[in-house]
Amino acid sequence: MKLYRILKEPYWHDPLSVVGAEITGGRWNPPGQGILYTASSPELALLETLVHFPKVPYDRLPRLRVFTLDGPASEIRWIYPELLPDEWAEPTALPLTQTIFSEWLQTPFDLGLGVPSAVVDISYNVLLHPRHALYSTIQVVGEQDLILDQRLWNTPTP
Repeated sequence: MKLYRILKEPYWHDPLSVVGAEITGGRWNPPGQGILYTASSPELALLETLVHFPKVPYDRLPRLRVFTLDGPASEIRWIYPELLPDEWAEPTALPLTQTIFSEWLQTPFDLGLGVPSAVVDISYNVLLHPRHALYSTIQVVGEQDLILDQRLWNTPTP
């Protein structure tokens, strides 16, 4: 299964690292429990990246690189929105969503979980668990610099 991840320079030296998610936590994991956030398409990976960017002028945006990963599709369990609490995509739901998969975070019985994107809920992100036995089978099969089209960035230049 092809998955995508976009990283800012200088963090692209290890595209399978979970250190950032381990330190800060994320929508689906609390700090201290690192998982790899990936997207089912490069377009979704871009949107997921853009929502976290600071509001700076276009020429001050960091350099980006998109990584294509490949892993076993049969080891991904899909979680549909109707299985989640109604407020799962709200910014205020963060403490709740960080505990929904606590059993999986402690004991990774599946390599990954496909979860709806809070940015585009008809698209899916895939969370990969670094402590699963098959995590080492995930391969980086492609990478390239990503130039953000300036029309996507509306922050005025000072």
